[in-house]
This record gives sequence, structure tokens and C-alpha cells, in this order.
Amino acid sequence: MSKQRRVVITGRGAVTPFGIGVPVFLEALQKGQSGIRLLEQLDTAQLPTKGGGEVRTAMPPVGGLPGMVPRVVQFAAHAFQEAWRESGLSEEKLDRSRIGVLLGTSRGVVRELELAAALLRQIGVQRLQAEHPELLQLLFPVWGSGVLSHSIARLAGAAGHVGTVSAACASGTIAIGEAARLIREGVCEVVIAGGAEAPFAPTSFAGVCSSKAMSERWDDPAAACRPFDAARDGYVMGEGAGVLILESLDHARARGARPCAEIVGYAQTDDASHITVPTGEGLRTAIGLALQEACCDPHELDYINAHGTSTRLNDKWETWALRQALGKAAHRVPASSTKSMTGHLLGAAGAVEAVACLLAMEHSFLPPTINYGQQDPDCDLDYVPNRARSRHVHLALSQSLGFGGHNAVLLFLGK
Repeated sequence: MSKQRRVVITGRGAVTPFGIGVPVFLEALQKGQSGIRLLEQLDTAQLPTKGGGEVRTAMPPVGGLPGMVPRVVQFAAHAFQEAWRESGLSEEKLDRSRIGVLLGTSRGVVRELELAAALLRQIGVQRLQAEHPELLQLLFPVWGSGVLSHSIARLAGAAGHVGTVSAACASGTIAIGEAARLIREGVCEVVIAGGAEAPFAPTSFAGVCSSKAMSERWDDPAAACRPFDAARDGYVMGEGAGVLILESLDHARARGARPCAEIVGYAQTDDASHITVPTGEGLRTAIGLALQEACCDPHELDYINAHGTSTRLNDKWETWALRQALGKAAHRVPASSTKSMTGHLLGAAGAVEAVACLLAMEHSFLPPTINYGQQDPDCDLDYVPNRARSRHVHLALSQSLGFGGHNAVLLFLGK
């Protein structure tokens, strides 16, 4: 991103509907598997949406964190630990004041907040305090999304810049981009960046169902999410986490680390328009700005990880933005949506999709958009339909959009 302070990635971690770890995620991407099933966490009998990208792998205990650990923090912690191990930083003598944490989330600890609120109504504050003090503390104003970054900072001993980004479904991408800026500007040498989400809470989920934005096709759960397909009818919610370890290139070289990739471009914009209806203009601008920062031409792109939510509006306007921003290159550069396999991980989506880009680079393949059967005239690009494709990936773009008009774009350059 800067000739003076280049930013590289030295570690990757993921928790997805396929399980804990990058290897199981890689296998699913290469095979074009779906992690979307009928939900077990929620009673959906009275709801039109019945399924999602649920993490069913039992979460091992997270050492180093006291008391009850919210599900979203568990996801982030396991992804962080995997990324930290890969980075090789665990044995280093580090200046903790130069280590930062920047994580994104949309819903934060909503699952535990709803549980605490329900118990409070049911048994009252005195019994709740006596029987479930760990839940009562969730109702304190100091709790909320901030617990995510605080918890990971505690595990890492990170005493530098620590914060949480909440910009709807662009949160994870923005967290990674802003973390890269912290390094580029000399604020930190190392930043733990990414996103986590555990959104399956009864009231919150029912509220989203009422918006009619989620798929209501549940005769075949694995086929419910079908980005860019003419028969798409809404997104499918998912949960999990993605974490990257970012370092200045000088810091990584000094300790003999081998980076996975370099972050060469980042941009964030807002539509400044309707809260849920994208215009495409903000994304078009963000793509152009990220390419400009990277000094790259659209024809140099090898792969795009699209936001691709499987809603009527997003997929149409995202395709329009790609055509406008990339010009003639738009029909040449493959753009797939891994949400077709994972579901939409909301604030964690961009972070998990960044990991997908890095895996595409390392293993020379393009993740597919599964469940693609019928072309929509408004969606006419190469979406890598149904099967992964062998291809060398040197320059990859990942983009995220969020309610509120948020747009964020990252560019990754292979080693």
C-alpha cells in the first residue's frame, strides 16, 4: 500500500460452517461443497427461513479468558490461534505496545444478550444475579461489540491500537483495510485483523426474516443460496470467523517470516443513500480507488471474490459496478461468490472471504459459485459456475457491501 511501509499477511485462521480451521475450509472450496443446512440452534417452525450456515463443530474451551465466553468470541479466538501459529509470532519477543487488534462484527454478542434479557424477564434480576452472574454482566453497557477485540487482545497480549469495527456486512473487510493503514502509517508493526459473527439469536433472526431479504426456499437447504442465478430469492445467514495476522514487510523480513501475500490496495466508500438498497456507485468508486492505490490496471486482476449475497438487488447492482469499474476487463476476470457455500457471515464475511482469496493464490484455483443454473440478463459475468477452476492467481480483489451503503475493497498480491 505504501513504498515506505508495505503490509504483508503472515497468518490465516478460519472458523466456518465446515468446521474449525483453514484446511477444512480449503477442502470445501475446492470441492464446491455447501455448508448450509436446516438450523439446529433456533426453532424456525413459525419462520419462513429455516436454515443457515451453522457451525456444528464443538468449540474447544478457550484458555486465557475468564468467565463465560460468548460464541462470537469463541469463533474469533480459534481463528486467531490458528493464524497466530501460522505466523510464527508465538515464540517471538515482541513489543506489545506495537501490536494491535482490529476486528469487525455486525451483531456482536446478540446471542448472549437475548438469552440474558429473556432470563431477566423470566426469573428477575435477583435470581439472575445469584444463578447466572456471567449472563447478567452482558447487560452492562460496557459489554457489546467491544468485547470481541478486547478478548483477542487479552489472548495475544496486544497493548497497542485495539478496536472493533461495526459497519454491517462490510465490517470484516474494513477492519482488515484499516489495520493495514495502522501499519502503513507506523502506528503498529503487527495487527490481528478480521471479523467474527454468531448471529443466530431468536428475536434478531425473526426480525431479519420479516424484512423478506432472506431465502425462503428450504426444500433443498444446500441449494438455497444461489448468487447471480436468475432464480435467487434472498441471502442465507451464516456464522464463523476469519482472522489474518498483518505485519510490516520490514518486521516480517527481520524475523525471517514467509508472507502469504501483500495487501496492495484498499478503499472504503458509502452510497449515502437508502439504508438497504445499493446504488452501485459507491462500490464502483471503491474498486477504482483500490486499483489506483495499488497502481494496478483492471486487466491485471486474476480473480474477484464478489459480495454476491443472492438477493435480487445486490447481485444486479454489484454486477453493474464491476462492469463500470473494470470496463472491458469485467467479462474477462472471474468473479465468484463463496457465500453460495458458506452463507452470508455478515460482519465476518469479508474476513473469511479474504482467507478464500489467499487460498486461491496459494493453491492456484478459483472457488466456484455453486447452485448456478440459469443466467439473469442483469448478471452476465463469469461467476465460475458450480465447479472450482484451475488457475494461477497473482492479484485478487475482495469486495464487501453492507446495509447503510458501506462499500469496502481489498487487493491482495501473491508472493
